[in-house]
Amino acid sequence: MEREALALAVSEIVLRHLPEGIPSPALEGVVADLVRLLEGEVGAGPERADVRHIVFTSLGRNRPGIVHAFSEVLARCGVDIVDLNQTLVHGNFAMMMILDPSQATVSFEELRAALKKRGEELGVLVFVQYEDMMRAVNRI
Repeated sequence: MEREALALAVSEIVLRHLPEGIPSPALEGVVADLVRLLEGEVGAGPERADVRHIVFTSLGRNRPGIVHAFSEVLARCGVDIVDLNQTLVHGNFAMMMILDPSQATVSFEELRAALKKRGEELGVLVFVQYEDMMRAVNRI
């Protein structure tokens, strides 16, 4: 079964059996661990070929230094930018990054909190989620 289909199926099962109100990061982590278990990747170690990428999105009014501000947080946390796309439309800034956290010095939750804090400082919205979970949730 394709990874996205597997993540979707696991998500539906987990949502059906767990009570409502479970924090999204916890639910995403459980589903991701179950998908990796089903794919035989648990315990495979950091040298496995596929990396679980993170999708970072920011939206808001344009101002100087936005890319630098977020890049600084990522560098401090040991997270690599795999791909980046940004655009400006009538003074509105939108940016999406695909991130490789395989060498991160912080947990996913700590990274998310640091990026959201920087977004608040800049006055822009920030969304941080695992790529496979984003795809699975958007298909439900």
